Amino acid sequence: MHLFTGSHGAVIVYVNMLIRSISKIDDVNMEYSVQMTFREEWVDGRLAYGFPGDSTPEFVLLTAGEQIWMPDSFFQNEKQAHEHLIDKPNVLIRVHKDGSILYSVRISMVLSCPMDLQLYPMDVQTCYIDLASYAYTDKDIEYRWKKSKPVQLKNGLNDSLPNFLLDKVSTTFCTSKTNTGTYSCLRTVLELKRQFSYYLLQLYIPSTMLVIVSWFSFWLDRGAIPARVSLGVTTLLTMTTQASGINANLPPVSYTKAVDVWIGSCLFFIFAALMEFAWVTYVSTRRFYKRALFPFFFVCFNVLYWTSYS
Repeated sequence: MHLFTGSHGAVIVYVNMLIRSISKIDDVNMEYSVQMTFREEWVDGRLAYGFPGDSTPEFVLLTAGEQIWMPDSFFQNEKQAHEHLIDKPNVLIRVHKDGSILYSVRISMVLSCPMDLQLYPMDVQTCYIDLASYAYTDKDIEYRWKKSKPVQLKNGLNDSLPNFLLDKVSTTFCTSKTNTGTYSCLRTVLELKRQFSYYLLQLYIPSTMLVIVSWFSFWLDRGAIPARVSLGVTTLLTMTTQASGINANLPPVSYTKAVDVWIGSCLFFIFAALMEFAWVTYVSTRRFYKRALFPFFFVCFNVLYWTSYS
């Protein structure tokens, strides 16, 4: 079947969706997986039947293989997608008496989500679900959000999110112009806030403890060189290993992240504590001075860091 426009110009397609789950938010590939029930409604006067008050059913159900005209909708930022076929295709096509059609399908997709990691791991990422027609311009198809609850969330959705909380969901338009015309586009905006508790327990508390442990060398005798060097080298290597583990889960980016500032500063404090015994003479006043100096600078760094990135 061909596009039916009637006497009103472009076909109006009303869209809403139920987001069932969001999973595998991948920082390295900058993508995320989502499963949803996607619904479209439009009117095709050629499929109208019966008349008001007759005994014909209010609607009829069609199978996915029956040939009717449907919008050629696609998700612009989709990387992979599939429909669910177990144990039957998860598709609903309902045709009403007046020719209005409801199309509903359950789909799973991997969508791209460009991320700004400058505040990582205290960042909030904005991801999109962009819907448009592939071939029809806005003169043929106009997408509109359904007025009542255009985007619904399944109960307990936040429980399925790894290391994130779905902070806010909103809808907008993303109509775009290309060489082939102007295309109507709908955008779902998902604001994902990274959960900080994991990084507090796995990064910030352990690295703070390593810095404090490196200060223990200030209370060791000047002659205990093996003990002081062993303590400094051990904490330095442990901190380096921890930094490598954090960066292994992140993409290589050209800018400095909040976690880079933290790790780099911790490495500096540990390295400074390791080097200190080589040039500070063993004088009681100097020993008291250095015992207070390193904690003072680390506390100042903490104040600046958390003020800047929180």
